[in-house]
Amino acid sequence: MLFSKRVSSFFINFVLLFAVFSTFDVVAYPNNKAYTDSTCLHCTSFSNVNQDNTNTQIPSTNFYKTDSIFSFQSRKGYVPSLLYNFGEQVTAPFRFKTKQWIFFGAATGITAVLLHFDNNIDKWARVQKQDHGWVKKSSPVITQFGSIYGISSVAAIGFLSAAFNKQKGVETSLLATQALITSGAWVQLIKHFTGREDPSASYIYSKIAGGKWWGPFAQYDQDLPVYKSVSSFDAFPSGHTAAAFSIATVFATRYSDIKAIPILSYSLATLVGISRLTEHAHWTSDIFVGGLIGYICGKQVVAGYDKVHQNPGNALSSRPGSKSEFSFIQNGNQIGFFIRW
Repeated sequence: MLFSKRVSSFFINFVLLFAVFSTFDVVAYPNNKAYTDSTCLHCTSFSNVNQDNTNTQIPSTNFYKTDSIFSFQSRKGYVPSLLYNFGEQVTAPFRFKTKQWIFFGAATGITAVLLHFDNNIDKWARVQKQDHGWVKKSSPVITQFGSIYGISSVAAIGFLSAAFNKQKGVETSLLATQALITSGAWVQLIKHFTGREDPSASYIYSKIAGGKWWGPFAQYDQDLPVYKSVSSFDAFPSGHTAAAFSIATVFATRYSDIKAIPILSYSLATLVGISRLTEHAHWTSDIFVGGLIGYICGKQVVAGYDKVHQNPGNALSSRPGSKSEFSFIQNGNQIGFFIRW
């Protein structure tokens, strides 16, 4: 039920982002100013004005252009770029160089050390709310920045950026949603394969220090005791921390020229991770791996965006021989589809 609420809240905010971006004259994925939109040749079907049916291309400045966020043909479109990011992340290990392997080895080593000390750290963390009133008040609020508050913040930044015609803010908000989606997918995949018990469940059920690891898809095993809750299987890694760091990394990377933003972004993400300890919801190793997933996904999403926009030839619609096309088009206050094959 809790997972369903998180998914619902994400998609509600996601739809709101798209709604506001289509309301304002903002192009989230910018094109060359000299770019001419082939879809405008077909806008006549949505207009009462008789125009000469020629092959002259008319420059377009509206949001629904072929090479836009709504395009399913260009990699600058939201869905194609999202699929591209997933592909890059899946195949990344096959492209590792020495630096990446060292990073991977260090991360594995740190995780192993944290696994050893998980139970000891949890003993310290779970009494902090009892011992400190300010922790008791702030922890439940801070932890939501890895969930509904974080998603709502991205949506709010998107709204404000669109309202004030700040293109970079719109782009960054959209990239943050892609980092959220990709990191969330990896987190859920690992959770289902590891089936680790979280601290609160371990003290009630298994009594095992560091929580029991049930293994792949154990939560769907009908032979397990019926009293097992979702918290018995979804500790590793931390989804809240992954979400917080995916958002923080996108904003910190895109606004690295403003020193305060990376500091504030990563500080808040770190506090979210700590709050998962004080909320007795995760082990330290869960938080470290979750933050790492969020960081990597955020970096990859921004790198993928930069790669496509610094090399326009990477756009799918620009490839020689690619003739099929599907996108939204707009003429005045009329909106429709354009399909070519």
